[in-house]
This record gives sequence, structure tokens and C-alpha cells, in this order.
Amino acid sequence: MLGASAASTFVPTRSALPETPRTWPLPANERWLTRLVEAIPDRIDSAPAVEGMLPDELSGTLYRNGPGLFERGGYRKSTIVDGDGMIRAFTFSNRRVRFRTRFVSTEKFTREDQAARFLFPTWTTPAPGYFDNLPEIPTKSQAGVTAVAKSGVLYAFDEVGKPYALDPDTLTTTGQVDPRGLGAESSPRAYKAHTKTDGETGQWVLTGTSGRAPQRLHVVVLDAQGATQSHFYTPNPRGDYFHDFFWTGRHVVFHLHPTPLSPLPMLIGLRTYVDSLSWRPERGSLLLVVDPTGSERPIMLEVPATWMWHSVNAYECGKTIIADFIGYDAPDHFFGHQAVFRTIMTGQTGVAASPGQLRRIILDLSRRAARLETVASAHFEFPTTHPRVQGHVYRFGYCAIGDIARSWFHDGVAKVDVESGTYEEFRFGKQTYVGEPVFAPRVDSHSEDAGWLLCEVLDGRTERSGLAIFDARNVRFGPVATVKLGHHLPFSFHGCWRAT
Repeated sequence: MLGASAASTFVPTRSALPETPRTWPLPANERWLTRLVEAIPDRIDSAPAVEGMLPDELSGTLYRNGPGLFERGGYRKSTIVDGDGMIRAFTFSNRRVRFRTRFVSTEKFTREDQAARFLFPTWTTPAPGYFDNLPEIPTKSQAGVTAVAKSGVLYAFDEVGKPYALDPDTLTTTGQVDPRGLGAESSPRAYKAHTKTDGETGQWVLTGTSGRAPQRLHVVVLDAQGATQSHFYTPNPRGDYFHDFFWTGRHVVFHLHPTPLSPLPMLIGLRTYVDSLSWRPERGSLLLVVDPTGSERPIMLEVPATWMWHSVNAYECGKTIIADFIGYDAPDHFFGHQAVFRTIMTGQTGVAASPGQLRRIILDLSRRAARLETVASAHFEFPTTHPRVQGHVYRFGYCAIGDIARSWFHDGVAKVDVESGTYEEFRFGKQTYVGEPVFAPRVDSHSEDAGWLLCEVLDGRTERSGLAIFDARNVRFGPVATVKLGHHLPFSFHGCWRAT
């Protein structure tokens, strides 16, 4: 540590990494993509125009969460995944819509806002000062990945620490909380950003981590009223990174990537957490099957290496688990100095050669064996289903879809029949970005495609955003209505629907 501190006298505050990017500026017809990494004002409150006819039955609020601030004091975040969380809300009532934005008032955001500069390292970005990065480990939540509405509380999750709670009506941040309630013992030190709600029981399933060597994996199951039903933890057999998990209605399945961490450069402030990970596909992916009640011992199985950001759904048939997800042969869009997630920050071209395909893992618990299959070959991401089928047998998944040969960023919406592997799609066109579709169910039907898909769309020709509303029964016909904003929206990750 002392040697590294002395060496810092002779190097810039941002330590150089060995790989030199080989990129060039985005073509003129693609420069609009940089709007995805440009901030918008806090506390927008508007009544946007609507093109088409909003459905009478669409009543409630779509909450979305994502990085809303990328720069302070001339210092810019390194990748599109970093940035302080901003909640945006589209509230529908009587065929009208209200749009609002508000930053999550995390400790990090508040202190940095007062200082007018970044103070803390994040997943892919060091703090400006070298000594602020000893160690270069994220310790302050950005609360900028997912939004989850439960029991009158809107939660903003990250993967650092516990989530922040907001008032779902005013979007005011009330503080960092443990979903298990005050005084919960042995909770995870950090909850993962993704949670699952069982479509039949209403159980809320959360995962998290604690400790460092060895790291523990936690599974917390709350009932529909928020009371803790079970809490189980087990050693992480690898310590490798994961972002999402599977819930089958009975088991949690962790998909642990072959991404070993080299901690020393991170500890002495020379590399960020993400830059300290490496992709080692020869090691394969490790599946850890956990019974959250603790009545069964965890089971470990191996499958070929596949990068997974997000699961689609999972369920059990006897002693067999079916687990569907969006899988990449390599995370080249995310790892490395030429990854498109990094180069977009400076308006440069980047690498993204591996498409996100709809993959399936079939786990035979009786034989202790697993295999990997491809359900649908295209370039998908940000999957969702009707909430009623989560953790249970299902037929339809809904995703953003694009053309990996042109760009990692998606330009359409797809409805995938996971039984046949076929899909229907609607594409907006080349100069368009389409985000995650969120499912808003119809209250008068339990059909798996009875409802609407709500997805943000950035029009590259006008550089303005909107919200497209699709009838989930007829995705290929395009949106039935579009909320038209007078400005762009930056990239966001995930949202949720709260019906009224």
C-alpha cells in the first residue's frame, strides 16, 4: 500500500490500464446513441401528449430505475452501467398520463452533490483522487438498477448494501432499509439488485452476499405480507460474480459465471471491481441449487460457460428444473476497454460480437446432471413474463430484440413462445433504441398474454424519447399508443408496474 501510494506521485489520478482501445467516432447516423448517457433534470413533472389511444383499463404507475447522472466536476463515469439512480414514473389514469423524475437521495448522491464532485469509487469508475480509491471497492449504493413496489413502498436496488425506500406517490427517498424490517438478524451485507415474486403465492424472494473470504450466499423468502418465512445462507463455492438468479417456486438456482477476481490491484487502488474480473470460459459455469428452507443440502452442477445478465423464468417438473435466461457466449459488450458499454461514454464505436440468445438449462436433480440448450436464436435482452407465471410453467417470454451485427442496442420488442422457440416481433427501425418491456396485466383476465407491454423508446431522428404501449396478444402489430416526451431519457435498466 505504501509503495503504491509513493508511486502515485508519478502517475495521473486515474491509473492507466494496459489495454489501449482501438476505436473511432460513431458514424453521424449513430451519434444519437450518446443521448443514452446524457443526464436529464431532477424533478421533471409533465403531462405529455399521447399518440394513439390509451387503453381504458390501463390504470397505475410504471416505475423505472437507471443511471441518471454520469458526470460531476468534469469527471465522467467509465461505462453505461455506472451512475446515480434516477426513478422515473409514468402514471396512467382516465386515458391520461403524468410523467415525473427524481433522483434517489442516497448517502452517496447527497454527499457528492454537496461536494460538487465524485467522492466514491463505483463498479467501473474510480473516484477522481487516488487516495479515495484505497481500496477501489464500491461501498456506497447508487440505488440505480431496479425498482420494486411492495406493500406501499417503492424500493430502489443496487448491488451494494441494502436498498433505498421511496414513497411511491411522491418519489421522496425515506432512507436505506432492510426489506426484512428493523432489527433483522444475519441479513445479507448486500442484497442483489434482482428479486422474484412467486406468481401463485406472492412470496418475495431476495438473494444477497456477506463476507469476503469465504463469501456467503443468502436466500431470503418473505411471505405476501412481508414477514420472513425463511432465511438460508451457504458458502459461495467460487466467489464468482452473478447478477440475477432463478426461482422455481421451491428452489433458488444461482448461475455463477467463470469470472475470477484479482483483488490486489483493486485493493491498492489501481483497478476497479469490474476491471479486476476476468472471463475464463474454460472453467465453465457453476450452478448452485438451494432449498431456502434448509431441509435439503445445496447441489452443485456444471454447465458450459455462458454469461447471464437476466433470467426469464424457471419452474419444476418432478425432479427436473427448467431454467430459461438470456445467455451470451462471452460478455464482450461489458468486459474490456473496447466493450461498447465503455466506448459509448465517449461517443466511440465498440465491441459487441456475442448476441444474447434465449437459453435453457435443464437440471436433473435425481441424476445430478445439467445440460444447456438454445430456445431461440436472435439478439435478446431485458426479458419479462406475465407476473402470474413467475416460478411456474409458462409459455411466453417478452424481450427487447435487436441486430447484433449492427449494434448491441435493441430496436424492437419480441414475444417468444418458449415451447416452440418461435417468436413474433415489432422493429421500430435502425435509428431507434428500445428498452426493457414491463408487463402490465389486465385485471379482468388471467391469460398469459392478457395485458400490455410498456417500453421506453428513444427516436434517434428527433433525439426524443417516448413510452410505447403494446397489446401483449399482438406484439407484431406495433404499439397501440405512444407517450411522447419533449426530451430524451438516459439509459435505464429495470422497471415495475403498480396497478391502481
